[in-house]
Amino acid sequence: MRERVVALATMKGGSGKSTVATCIAGYWWAKKRKTALIDADPQKSAARWLETGEALSGLRCEVANEKSISSKIEALLEEGYERIVIDTPGFRASVTDIALEHAGLCLIPVRPSPVDFEVAADKVDLIDKLRKAGAEGPVALRLLLTQVVRNSVVGRHMRNEMSHAGYKLMKSEICHRVGYTEAALMGSVPTLSQPRGAAALEIAALAQEADKILARS
Repeated sequence: MRERVVALATMKGGSGKSTVATCIAGYWWAKKRKTALIDADPQKSAARWLETGEALSGLRCEVANEKSISSKIEALLEEGYERIVIDTPGFRASVTDIALEHAGLCLIPVRPSPVDFEVAADKVDLIDKLRKAGAEGPVALRLLLTQVVRNSVVGRHMRNEMSHAGYKLMKSEICHRVGYTEAALMGSVPTLSQPRGAAALEIAALAQEADKILARS
């Protein structure tokens, strides 16, 4: 059942982790898939996003910590949820390790900068160490470029650097767009607020690529 679970994980704040988690969950929910969002980040950014408006009132959201996250994931799976998206803290935390043990796919958001790449690489190394220590870890692991300036040289350069270093990246990218901020202010997601906009198309491409990866997990 791990093929139903996607975890967003990073050890650096400001990477767009909560934005991606909320938007991808909102996309699947809008497409009539039984979807739940688990907010395991103490800042509760995803949960607060949903509470801002009524557009996502039907999307189930659970707040979890290291003591409750396993039981919440298992309960949602038993209830037949097709997609469970988990937003984790932007720092090293046991709740993240637990979330990753249940995940079919871990997405590590990373902005196109050398510093952010180093932090993302540290997260990959940490997951590898957990696996070697006996933890199941996510079935699939991908870096996801976020806050990319469209068609920028630095974006292409950082993608090449990560790829040449041997890291697997999502083909999809999340660009720096006002559409995400506008959607958050309304308590919505681009899929609903601007369904034909560039942000909505990016999220759709990301979700569809994730679906293909999960189908193989």
